[in-house]
Amino acid sequence: MAKTSAKPRVSVIVPNYNHEPFLRARLQSIFAQTLTDFEVIYLDDASTDNSNEVAQEFSNDPRFALVKSSTNSGNPFVQWNKGVSLAKGDLVWIAESDDRAEAQLLAGLVAALDAEPQAAFAYC
Repeated sequence: MAKTSAKPRVSVIVPNYNHEPFLRARLQSIFAQTLTDFEVIYLDDASTDNSNEVAQEFSNDPRFALVKSSTNSGNPFVQWNKGVSLAKGDLVWIAESDDRAEAQLLAGLVAALDAEPQAAFAYC
């Protein structure tokens, strides 16, 4: 799991299955966020491509945890739930592995949630 003991503001859950072509850009876009108080929980659902080798490139960052499944769940929501159960942050961002985010995304969403404490979620 996460290599740090401090509680992060946000837990970024990255469920992945065979998204090697997109994964590097996705993880780079997460680590380039202007709000940096987060952990990344990369969940690999038994990929058969080189996704885990790509993910391993980010393993030197203490905010990164790589969690591999030995068998494919066949359902992305299984991975979402697994990520939420491992999350230490106050907030959760489900960051699908085949997408990217602008560097200000997380800061903007957290600010929106802070401004509206009764809000259950924010999206963009």
